[in-house]
Amino acid sequence: MQKGDVVALDARHSVDQGLLHLATRLDPIIGARLRLELDGLPWTSVLVELDRMRGKTAKHFASTDLQSQLRMITERLGNLGFPFDDHSRQVSTLGNELRIVRNKWAHQDEFTLLDAWRTHDFAVRLLERFSDAEGVAEATTLRNAAFAALAEKENLVTPPARIEHEVVVEDPPEPSAEVEEDAHVTPDAGVYVRADAANTPLIGGARHSYDSWNLVIVGTPDVVDNLRRKDAKEQARAVATEIAEFEGPIHLDRLTRLTAYSFGAQRLTERRRRSVLHQILQLELEIDRDGFVWPSDLDPESWDEFRPNDSTVDRVFTEISPVEIANAMRFLDDRDPAMSDDELYWSTLQTFGRHRRTRGCANHLEKARLLL
Repeated sequence: MQKGDVVALDARHSVDQGLLHLATRLDPIIGARLRLELDGLPWTSVLVELDRMRGKTAKHFASTDLQSQLRMITERLGNLGFPFDDHSRQVSTLGNELRIVRNKWAHQDEFTLLDAWRTHDFAVRLLERFSDAEGVAEATTLRNAAFAALAEKENLVTPPARIEHEVVVEDPPEPSAEVEEDAHVTPDAGVYVRADAANTPLIGGARHSYDSWNLVIVGTPDVVDNLRRKDAKEQARAVATEIAEFEGPIHLDRLTRLTAYSFGAQRLTERRRRSVLHQILQLELEIDRDGFVWPSDLDPESWDEFRPNDSTVDRVFTEISPVEIANAMRFLDDRDPAMSDDELYWSTLQTFGRHRRTRGCANHLEKARLLL
């Protein structure tokens, strides 16, 4: 390869090649892993049922679509769990990184040679987890080409350091009231029973519990410190969008924190908070009057589902959408119309892993009650 050819490598075209290659490899991998469970159906049937269970808008999925493939390897598939992962959650971590890359690619954002190298590195490591030697070989070729171009431009001798996936401790919400000091709280088993269970035979009939975004570090703190730059804006918005699509409805405060932490910003100063929040407000996603960001395929006016969780889950009660709480209240009231208001409130708190009705919880319950 000539020197000029190396420098001329186009970063976006390189990412295009990498994502296309990955999509061709993941399709048969997913199909093979779920062959017995699918009984001849396409693996996209799982996504149809998953969205049906979550009360999302029905859509068509293509098995060759990388977005659909990455959902399959990063989300809990009902009773099938996480069939592509193990206790290390490395597949989910790499999948979430690639979800963010794909989001940037879909929005025609700019890519640098470093972005291209990282994209191929994610793909190599993911395909290694699936023991796909042929796929790894091609992804490695793409990674090497990206590194050669990057090394030529930046005068590098060794590949860039991989971003460490360190554990990030969130700034706690304002002191309060939200600290749960009681014994372990588990939702009543009855809240997991869905009336339309027969519509989801592949993934089972249980209601979907709350799953939090598996945080991945995709950049450095200078991204959130320089959000006036076009590339930094694009990175922050891509991360925020993927988190909102995965966790939504999600409160603006939580989405702001998780977006900032995704760039290793372990201390969320007020300046950083305002800067990240401003970028989130530019997203093409609905933000309701209570400050909750909704996924693109979820209609706040018609959504009637909720996601139970026990007290071990890091989920602040006042950061649960009043719409979701009202949906749970409606379900509980329909199941036992004879319940008193106090019993309904207690059952609702239990559904979301809470026991004590603090002032903050009580106010939030009242807000939800007004939606019934």
